[in-house]
Amino acid sequence: MTTVDLPMITRGGTDGVPTLADGEKQTGKDFTSDQEVRWCPGCGDYAVLKAVQSFLPDLGLRRENIVFVSGIGCSSRFPYYLDTYGMHSIHGRAPSIATGIATARGDLSVWVVTGDGDALSIGGNHLIHALRRNVNMTILLFNNRIYGLTKGQYSPTSEAGKVTKSTPMGSVDHPFNPVSLALGAEATFVARTIDSDRKHLTSVLAAAAAHRGTSLVEIYQNCPIFNDGAFDAIKNPDTKQDAIIP
Repeated sequence: MTTVDLPMITRGGTDGVPTLADGEKQTGKDFTSDQEVRWCPGCGDYAVLKAVQSFLPDLGLRRENIVFVSGIGCSSRFPYYLDTYGMHSIHGRAPSIATGIATARGDLSVWVVTGDGDALSIGGNHLIHALRRNVNMTILLFNNRIYGLTKGQYSPTSEAGKVTKSTPMGSVDHPFNPVSLALGAEATFVARTIDSDRKHLTSVLAAAAAHRGTSLVEIYQNCPIFNDGAFDAIKNPDTKQDAIIP
């Protein structure tokens, strides 16, 4: 009997999604909607939105085959500001809705935008089962360690002892580590980046989009109103070298 080693056939995250015609080009402006962007001045969401709008043309995909699904929260306004298809869905359920879209339509590039409260509190089970099922989609989890839209209550990622409107004596809960949670759910792509590092953020987005399966990208995102400076240790030039392992 003769055995033959066949080459492994791997598929990329965007394989099967219609691409632009030869010579057709896109810019960030093509992915910018006509909606007024409504976040607080200085919010890290602005930086992430701009990075995503600038990155999407690099995929070379048709806009009508890109879908952004969000839950509820500040970050979940995202679909309004992108000129793609999108859905502002139900609190915590965006991964489940995106799972349905991705399984029914292999010709779509499916993205989820969620926050630490949306994804890790009411949406906790939806998130871990999406990761377990490994459907082809990319989940962007904005982590500002606070509930911003509902005005400053502690979230599942708030540090122990955090004083907020809902924990006036300080939080007694131990915070979730989204990366550890994803690894525990045996996610096939897990990454962490930060709103203010445009180069690193863009490179992570590219790697996540190229991955076939469910990608989870945690993005540290500053909330200047209710939790300003939560990530100063990794943003301050004097301390970030000791706080970050690239």
